[in-house]
Amino acid sequence: MVNCEKCGAELKEGAAFCQQCGAPAPQPQPSTATPAPEMGAPKVIDLAGWGDRIIAYIIDIILAGIVLGILKALIFIPSWVVGGMVGVPNYVPWSTFGLDNLFWLVYFTFMDLTYGQSIGKMVMKIRVTNLEGGPIDLTQAAIEAFGKAFLLPLDVILGWIFTPQKSQRIFTYLARTIVVKDKTLR
Repeated sequence: MVNCEKCGAELKEGAAFCQQCGAPAPQPQPSTATPAPEMGAPKVIDLAGWGDRIIAYIIDIILAGIVLGILKALIFIPSWVVGGMVGVPNYVPWSTFGLDNLFWLVYFTFMDLTYGQSIGKMVMKIRVTNLEGGPIDLTQAAIEAFGKAFLLPLDVILGWIFTPQKSQRIFTYLARTIVVKDKTLR
């Protein structure tokens, strides 16, 4: 087993990052001999940058926001007809707390759990993975989605400060996930 160069913790085989401190795991040096197919090549994880992630989020806000706007219109139009408006529709996550936030929580949890990426991430060819580059579970998807649905500005700012080497939001860090470039779509 290999140990982390930063904190000394034992690393899982094939891990791209330390499970304890998040430091990049040392990658095995390529040999001149070709590895046998059954041994497999070492995983190299290419992290997605903040620019790709922000653009993916904006795409999600626009496309899924249209769906949310239609759903809200179906609810609010009858209230306008009956007399007086119940509330002003708002489809920007984290700007107010309420049913909109639950929509975004369900949307991001479902998409990241089912496909490993939201619609915006699909367009930008990035995906959410666990720290080893594999699929995430329901708990990880829900924790990560919670930050996007309820606390995004704080989530991103704290991520920029405390996890610069992995470009993680705080809730991505807490979920033990990363966002990577999707090599299968390139």
